Amino acid sequence: MGRRHLWMSLCLAVMAVSCGGDGLTEADYAAQVESLVAEMEADFDAADSEWEAQTPGIEGARRYWDRRLEIRAEFLEGVRDLAPPDQIESMHEQALDVFERITAADEALAAKVATLTTITDHRQWLDTPEGEASLAVLQEVYEFCRASQEDFDATEERAALQDDSWIPPDMKQVIKVAFGCPANP
Repeated sequence: MGRRHLWMSLCLAVMAVSCGGDGLTEADYAAQVESLVAEMEADFDAADSEWEAQTPGIEGARRYWDRRLEIRAEFLEGVRDLAPPDQIESMHEQALDVFERITAADEALAAKVATLTTITDHRQWLDTPEGEASLAVLQEVYEFCRASQEDFDATEERAALQDDSWIPPDMKQVIKVAFGCPANP
């Protein structure tokens, strides 16, 4: 579970932060992203639990990675299906970029796992160049997640504008979302 689970959760969270739907408000968009992330995290938790409950081995590792890649693909599809509000289009594009890169890193890592002849540890693949590359992209995901969370948290300041009728509604939105980003190391 450990780093791999957190990494996948963050990837999904970041991706979720960056997507929206046609005509959605920022708050609606954030809620949909939060839902995608929650589903992804639950799926990753289940896959991690199943993998860690068994003795490490080649076939189990391949099944585990097949499932992780399915989860990642489902998440990316969900994010791509969202149409973000104009105000967060740039964030959406950044999220797609970082999630496509983390997906590519996971695919490379899964390909590496497929070449291993023995697996004696549940996270043995992290000690490979592909694993190190994946962890490097994970750090970018963490940074994006924290920046996105800060952007949404900054809307709290808009609460003071709720009673000002001359301010457009989209400028008054307070967006409360919790992506579960790790704190700065």
